[in-house]
Amino acid sequence: MSGSLVSAFTISSNRTFEDDPRFGLLALSEIADKALSLGINDPGTAINVIGTFVRLFTLWQTPPEPQNLQATTYDRVWVPELMTDDLFDDAFTAIARDGAGMVEVSIRLQKAFRALAETGDTQMAEAAKKHSRRALSHSEVALTLSDDIDLVRAEARRLDRPPRPYFPNS
Repeated sequence: MSGSLVSAFTISSNRTFEDDPRFGLLALSEIADKALSLGINDPGTAINVIGTFVRLFTLWQTPPEPQNLQATTYDRVWVPELMTDDLFDDAFTAIARDGAGMVEVSIRLQKAFRALAETGDTQMAEAAKKHSRRALSHSEVALTLSDDIDLVRAEARRLDRPPRPYFPNS
């Protein structure tokens, strides 16, 4: 192989956040999941990670500003598309499963899914609804107080309502 071709690739035994966004989502998810463990019991960290995911997914689906777009240099290089549902799996699956017994985490997840469903991105809305249902199922099994289950169900139902119009100066 020619030296110029070889220099176009980085081969490493380690993944990086810059080259692999799914790796970054998994790392954040693992931080949240570890915080939910019985030994640590820190739902606040998990809730902060959920908020970070909402911001990241919102930024990810927002089209870049035209002045920030770069011309295509290599038009025959192909990279598989990142699938929204896979990204949601990486981000939310462990938190929904392991935070299901904590009402504050369960409610925050449902609010996050509602916010992401309201971004206007169809794939994101579908992924949010799917993960909302799955997280609700985990919560219904893990929570012991019927009042807590009712709170999470009520929050999950809000996902199916049309979003309220936003009037900042009313």
